[in-house]
Amino acid sequence: MTKAKAGELLDFIPESEEKKQVLVIESVEYLQALRKKLPQADIYVVLANEDLSGDEEYANLGVHWTIMDYLSEPLPFDEEFFDIIMGDQLFLQAQNPQDIASGLGLYLKDIGCLLTSFTNARYWKNIRNLKEGHFYHVCTHVFTKNEMLTLLFASFYKEAAFARVEDDYATDQAFIQDLEQFGFENIDGDLGIRTWMVMATKSTPEILELKRLFTPAIRRELVNRLRRVEFSIDVRKNTKGLVELWDKAGIFPAYLANFIKETVMFTERFLANIIPALWQLQRQDLARELMAEMAATYNLHQDYEAVLSWQNKAENGAIPELMAEDNMEQSAGGNEPAALPSEKKVAFITCVNNEMWYEECQLYIHNLHIPDGMGIEFIPIRGAKSMCQGYNQGMKQTDAKYKVYIHQDTLIVNRDFINDMLKIFQEKNVGGLGVIGCRKLPASGIWWDGMRCVGRVLHACEAESVVDTICDEVEEPFVDVEAVDGLLLATQQDAPWREDLFTGWHFYEISQCKELQRRGYEVVVPYQDSYWCIHSPKEKPLDPTYEKYKRIFLKEYGEELEPEI
Repeated sequence: MTKAKAGELLDFIPESEEKKQVLVIESVEYLQALRKKLPQADIYVVLANEDLSGDEEYANLGVHWTIMDYLSEPLPFDEEFFDIIMGDQLFLQAQNPQDIASGLGLYLKDIGCLLTSFTNARYWKNIRNLKEGHFYHVCTHVFTKNEMLTLLFASFYKEAAFARVEDDYATDQAFIQDLEQFGFENIDGDLGIRTWMVMATKSTPEILELKRLFTPAIRRELVNRLRRVEFSIDVRKNTKGLVELWDKAGIFPAYLANFIKETVMFTERFLANIIPALWQLQRQDLARELMAEMAATYNLHQDYEAVLSWQNKAENGAIPELMAEDNMEQSAGGNEPAALPSEKKVAFITCVNNEMWYEECQLYIHNLHIPDGMGIEFIPIRGAKSMCQGYNQGMKQTDAKYKVYIHQDTLIVNRDFINDMLKIFQEKNVGGLGVIGCRKLPASGIWWDGMRCVGRVLHACEAESVVDTICDEVEEPFVDVEAVDGLLLATQQDAPWREDLFTGWHFYEISQCKELQRRGYEVVVPYQDSYWCIHSPKEKPLDPTYEKYKRIFLKEYGEELEPEI
């Protein structure tokens, strides 16, 4: 194994007088140079064996020392604490490198970076050793550059930059030429690279710039209000709130245009709401500045023509009346649920541990069209011991025929959701529906590993972005599936949630799908002409209990699975 030379990984770090939080894992050879580059930084060191805290070489560096094995123990720091985590060959000895990569990411700030190095599996000498029968890396992890990219992306990093480590070993050019003749690609000369360095960040460069300028609280309020305007929720009120936020926080039009580009999915709809609302608020100046910046930002974007159209309207003052409905007065009606028979009620049941998210979830439900004669009720379950226990508790608190089990961070953006659900539930053999799932579960029981996944959902895993997750399109009104994702599961038939088996937070929805099917009911995913939901989960590694509940699921339902091959 060749360690990167001191100063090589540090080439990724610019000199700074900022008070950064830096974690160095094992690689103490960087400490002297690191302190020179970051004189104001708080530097923490994790070592597995030797305690060097009393060593004269490091005595005046102001380093915080921790003796522990980072491969087998959780780090004793708060999440999102560090600006930089660095160390050579951090994955070399890991039993599961992805667990280590994603686990370290938990301790990085959202604008932080991970710096490490790794042995190149395609290095000519490694290939020659294998050819000669020497398996020196059989107990360690080496990677190709593409394999490292895959590992990092699977561990929730969004961007990676690579640099080669120069070493003093003579390259056997003749052997490399032989490899090329045998069909080995030598892109950018990587057959001659023994060690790669990599800097991985939790955001793309565009989103990193958005994160650096304003606090998480400001960015969260900004995206919440932008999204409400996009989906016609209290447009006047939320546009006014946006203007107040822009003025108070000093958000400038160029930043706003880039933020909108990353977070707004339906540009035309958004502009048709916000520009007339700004006009009504007598903020024509802001409307024109915003459209000018969006025209520059959206160049080459698929919505560029829509942006230009609204820019022309703003410049010419040809702004139509605001057409968005005021949902709180017009859509959140319905009858008092207590006075209604069960078949006229829809209960929204949610396990709650974050009031901010739950309030946002409720706001979108209030935005739904409620059919005449129907009523809705909210059943929040706080302090649930598990999803199954919480959902059972919620199920017992209502006599509503129609129950929607929904995550607190799921936003229903299809205003006709209740009508669409009721149409599907006219089929009495349909017991439940979700928005995304798989036709047949694979042998693993993990729905997204299935060969025929169907449905769609928008994912907003961080405030500064939204991405579409589209599986196979549903062309019929609905298709039957074996399992759906738990972000939303609506039912018209009750079955006890298996809290006797699933005492945590995984496989509860897959189990419930199987319980409905055991009772002779279908679970379906509907056709969606547009997205029904936005899901906003925080990206994080699966906790260790995931495998436990997978085993429990397969023991209970494994013989009922018919995986497609």
